[in-house]
Amino acid sequence: MAILIVDDNPVSAKVIDLILKKNGYDTIVVHSGKDALQYLESNVQIELIISDIMMPEMDGLELINKIKGKPEWKDTPVIMCTVIADVETVKKSAEAGCRHYVLKPIKAAQLLEKVRETVENEKPILKEKKTVMFELGLDSNSYDQILGEFAALVNDSIVHLERVSAEKPDSQISMRLASLYEGASLVGAERAKKAFDRYIAVDERKFKFSDEDSGYPLVLRELKILKGSLPSITPPTPTASSHEDEKKDDAIQDNAEGSVVSEKKV
Repeated sequence: MAILIVDDNPVSAKVIDLILKKNGYDTIVVHSGKDALQYLESNVQIELIISDIMMPEMDGLELINKIKGKPEWKDTPVIMCTVIADVETVKKSAEAGCRHYVLKPIKAAQLLEKVRETVENEKPILKEKKTVMFELGLDSNSYDQILGEFAALVNDSIVHLERVSAEKPDSQISMRLASLYEGASLVGAERAKKAFDRYIAVDERKFKFSDEDSGYPLVLRELKILKGSLPSITPPTPTASSHEDEKKDDAIQDNAEGSVVSEKKV
């Protein structure tokens, strides 16, 4: 997870970048609202946005309105960092969904306080391994096996959800959502579970999106974020015996084709 810094002033952007990196945060820097939107379109690993207000083409208020207008981004917290101190602009920022408002010139202690407060209020992607092991009474190997099973479920669900339409979910959606919800609860996928609690409802023992317009893209985004913290799922490596089986199958196929050709000649 990373913090996206949006500031057309390269000096201010660099100051914020260095303060955050020095304190252990991963950062991405862009210099316009347009670049910020393009980056968000292709990357889900953003946990916080820090934006200036005074920028050409698209100011910070327009940017935050566009961010909050997209279902999959609307829960991403935003901190405004600007020289503008008038009450009206502060009010507009709050109404647009800005979490905090920090004035320039930047003071490291104040910025870090707001960043920590914002990030710490967010649910962790996964509980610590030892915590889940204790809760479920598992050893390390058993935990790894269960997390691997959950990772496979998440991967398959992402593929499935990307394939179906949010307006017309197929009959498998309810079962997948139920499995994901239960799995997230067991392995301590706290952030995803928070999204499920908010956007998934149970109606007549069926799991469904309570608000398809928002819930579908948000849950899909949370699954992609979660995937980055889970074990990678790779296809099984073919064994020597499987290679032999393939050769036998090829030989059988060749013989069958040869028989068909001989019959035709006759």
